[in-house]
Amino acid sequence: MKSKQIMKKSIYIAAAMTIGPILPAVVLETSSGANAQQNVGSGQTGGSVAFVREAGNADQFEVQSGRLALERSQHVGVHGYAVLTVKNADEMLNRVKFINGANVGALMPGGLNEAQQMMLTRLAGLSGSDFDREYMRSQIEVGEFLHKTFRDYGANGESPTMRLYAAKSAADYETQVAQARTVAGSL
Repeated sequence: MKSKQIMKKSIYIAAAMTIGPILPAVVLETSSGANAQQNVGSGQTGGSVAFVREAGNADQFEVQSGRLALERSQHVGVHGYAVLTVKNADEMLNRVKFINGANVGALMPGGLNEAQQMMLTRLAGLSGSDFDREYMRSQIEVGEFLHKTFRDYGANGESPTMRLYAAKSAADYETQVAQARTVAGSL
């Protein structure tokens, strides 16, 4: 029985290690105090639960704001950035769901948090170069936040598999911020 558990965890670790690079998702605010509570039945405390919630919220915001950018932006750099963002955000959510289901057991968020919804509403009211600048500004801001979040969880997180994934992905967030700055600089 114990060897089956070890084998199962080894498979999850191997799966996490083979996950390719991603662009980060968007998180506009940290989780509420409720996220810091233990997730009942998961065996994980607030750090893992908050990480899962933030990653899930970030993905949803990234997909929704990226789709909005695909509809609104005429700038080739912003459009290209949004294409990759939507694709990679979907991949990120699937990876987090997989690792969460096997190791953490936290509830995935059902939608955007209040700050993300406000930002999406603000973006929806903009067009042209105003939209492009605000979209890219938000991507830089949340990319920096996510780089720190993933780096910190990668160093100190509770779930070994999620910690491995976060540590590996932190560098991808750093690259994403640099890409967002390059696009923003071309506007």
